[in-house]
Amino acid sequence: LVWIVAVLLAILLPSFALAQDFSVFPAEVNIDNLSPGEEAEFELTIHNKDEVAYVFTISTFHPQEEERRKGRVEFPDDSWISFSPREIEVPASSDAKVKVTVSIASNTKWAGKDWEIWLGVRPKTSSLLVVNCYIRLLVSTGKEAEAGPNIGLLAGIAVAIIFLGYGVY
Repeated sequence: LVWIVAVLLAILLPSFALAQDFSVFPAEVNIDNLSPGEEAEFELTIHNKDEVAYVFTISTFHPQEEERRKGRVEFPDDSWISFSPREIEVPASSDAKVKVTVSIASNTKWAGKDWEIWLGVRPKTSSLLVVNCYIRLLVSTGKEAEAGPNIGLLAGIAVAIIFLGYGVY
């Protein structure tokens, strides 16, 4: 009878779980017209609202197609995103900043694309209940690279060749 009472109490009473209290800003980052071969940087701010210091880890996460914004496709390469630092200790009731760098490979096949990837921030803990915060990262590459050669640059080279040829003549 004691065992039955103990099991019923364990099932019926709410279990105690330690969840970390933190937030991340901004919740969404939009990078437009990032040409292939270029990079963009921004900062994430992690605010630890708890009375205990935590070490947080930052990683990438590929959302399912139905979770992404309309017209956005999966980000092609996680190595294009770097974090400095990837793990950071945030003291109790304070903030810490993480620098995020996005650099697109230098290839015209990446021009004119709209991607989405999420950045996950979570405490590095051995607790059973771990809270994750996700930041939506929307990256669009410029369309100018897929339009072909730059006409102004070609015209300038042609004029320079004509003047150089005239000077030699």
